[in-house]
Amino acid sequence: MKKVIMLIVGLMFLMSCSDESNELSIDGDVYLINGLGDVGTLSAIDDGVIYNDIMSLGKYPNSIDFEDGILYIVNSGNSNIQMINAEFNHNVGSIECSPSSSPMRSAINNGKVYITNSYGSGVDIYSFGDSQLKTLEVADMNGGTDAILSYGNKIFVVVKNITYDENWFANYGIERIIMINTDTDEIEASFEVGYNISDMLIDNENELHVLCSGNRDDVSGKVMVYNLGTSIPTKIKELSLGSEPGCFTMNNDGMVYVAVSGLNPDWTGFGGIMKYNSVTNEVLNNSLNMVYESNTSGILGICIDSENKVYVPLFGENELIILKDDIIRKILTTGNGPQGLVFVGN
Repeated sequence: MKKVIMLIVGLMFLMSCSDESNELSIDGDVYLINGLGDVGTLSAIDDGVIYNDIMSLGKYPNSIDFEDGILYIVNSGNSNIQMINAEFNHNVGSIECSPSSSPMRSAINNGKVYITNSYGSGVDIYSFGDSQLKTLEVADMNGGTDAILSYGNKIFVVVKNITYDENWFANYGIERIIMINTDTDEIEASFEVGYNISDMLIDNENELHVLCSGNRDDVSGKVMVYNLGTSIPTKIKELSLGSEPGCFTMNNDGMVYVAVSGLNPDWTGFGGIMKYNSVTNEVLNNSLNMVYESNTSGILGICIDSENKVYVPLFGENELIILKDDIIRKILTTGNGPQGLVFVGN
């Protein structure tokens, strides 16, 4: 992949980096979406060097996923899923969602792509086999569906509960998660969790971790841990983090790094990184003693590579921070509005 990126950069003169040393070499690459501007762009980080704007994305790219050599970019403004060959960096097709549905995130399971959206009626299901788009209707939505997670033959989907007053001030209610069986594409379970659910992951003990941002008032950030061994997942632990977390990721040892999305509606202002141990469920760094803090920018994405280095994009600063052992090892200049990112191993 490195040779392909170098060729693209040499032809287009689009390389931008703050340090070209290879001291942070890894077995794989990190892809980053930059979401501001008329259209988004794609950056690639390879051996500690960043190559910016190697491809144009759609309007308002919101998330990035990787499966079987293909990057899946959710473009909310274009209502589609852009598919990119990660080895050769070229488009290989797209999934066209319902017009004006504003797709948010996607997950792949059982040969299908499941897509959440802000203005649709539930979860859009795209089958690669017959190229047909289906919709799984979800009742009682205020704000659509958002965070999504694939695990086994299940898809977990967050059902939002946000209403707005006449001044467009957001009011957050308790939100729930639905569990979809990918063999039948039917909803198996639905359970309430907390305020403003922003992300989900599965730990090494096959437990579901749900990140809640809070209500931007008297309820702050928390993690709810659920046992998946019952027909309806049951809560076994609640971890208090504080602040307003927006996403998280876990390393090989079960350490979870949690990113703070920012205090303002445009994700500017205070951001940072908190940390907890998913094995012991011990919070090691909460809002009072963060691993990393930013006084100017929120953080809208986070990922970890195979060597447990943490990649932290600063949305308001157009920078990417790379942490190793909770110490800043490198700062790279990104494209405009860095947000979602994914590690792609060789």
